[in-house]
Amino acid sequence: MRFTNAEYVGSFFKVEDIPKTGYPEIAFAGRSNVGKSTLINKILNRKKLAQVSKSPGKTRALNYFEIDHKYYFVDLPGFGYAKISKKDREQWGKLIESYFKTSKKLKGVIHIIDSRRGLMDSDRSLKEYIDYFDIEVLWVLSKVDKLKNQARADIYRNTLHELNCSPQRLMFFSAVDGLGVTEIKKLIMEILKR
Repeated sequence: MRFTNAEYVGSFFKVEDIPKTGYPEIAFAGRSNVGKSTLINKILNRKKLAQVSKSPGKTRALNYFEIDHKYYFVDLPGFGYAKISKKDREQWGKLIESYFKTSKKLKGVIHIIDSRRGLMDSDRSLKEYIDYFDIEVLWVLSKVDKLKNQARADIYRNTLHELNCSPQRLMFFSAVDGLGVTEIKKLIMEILKR
């Protein structure tokens, strides 16, 4: 199972401007520099389709990628980066909230959490948004290659407890060795087909 064709559609700063094709959408959300673009590239088996930046806070729009002329992946603005102005953070928050409220074809959210830090306040706020709008969610613990086995087990157990979710909804991901990519792709496909 794989996505065979993927292309960047555009970056949109207003929900009024997003594509109106009616394709089902999967949104990728998380803190700045958590690895959203990296995960998208890995899932699609592309190196630079979604731009990976070394500077946190670079994604400031809703970045749309068309997949197989049937679906969209939407890279949401990262949040929680302290060096971005309060005004910019508020604008991003409004954009994400507006997107969740108005997107008729949003099937699910991939909420990426840095495994080295665990759930932070901004992650908890995003979870509240997702719960409020009753959106299907898959949580992904990224950068697990930077943790030893015991630390991985601890963060998994603690995050699972705090999220109060099914173990099938919390996945490990490593861009280094591809851990979790196959399982995440499978779950995304299941969500898209519902």
